[in-house]
Amino acid sequence: MCKPETFDFLGFTFYCSLNGDKRFFRCKVKTSKKKFRSKVKTMKEWVKNNRIMPLGELFKKINQKLRGHYQYYGVTDNTRGVKSYQNEVKWSLFKWLNRRSQRRSYTIDTFYNGLLKTFPLLEPTIKVSLFYR
Repeated sequence: MCKPETFDFLGFTFYCSLNGDKRFFRCKVKTSKKKFRSKVKTMKEWVKNNRIMPLGELFKKINQKLRGHYQYYGVTDNTRGVKSYQNEVKWSLFKWLNRRSQRRSYTIDTFYNGLLKTFPLLEPTIKVSLFYR
């Protein structure tokens, strides 16, 4: 049995993988590397340029952007891709919120256990199933 090639389409990389009992190939999808890097870069620029917003408003806007990303990329087999995007957004927030003044505002601990508890980021959900029964 020969494994088929992968291809990119509409921001996804389609690839084949063996199913659980290793009897046949199943088509799977993940966020394409090119689109992932582009989305992360766009979000980093947005956070950098809007870090002066009040925190409540900033997190509200970021959650809106995350919701849109999750709704498009949150498909079966792409959990790792959307979680990676969320982690990149968190790191970008930590980095740029610490540069709002000359003094460092947050440590990793105060960022995760303080700020992200007060203003939680939207968690990714996988709602679309590509399985047909």
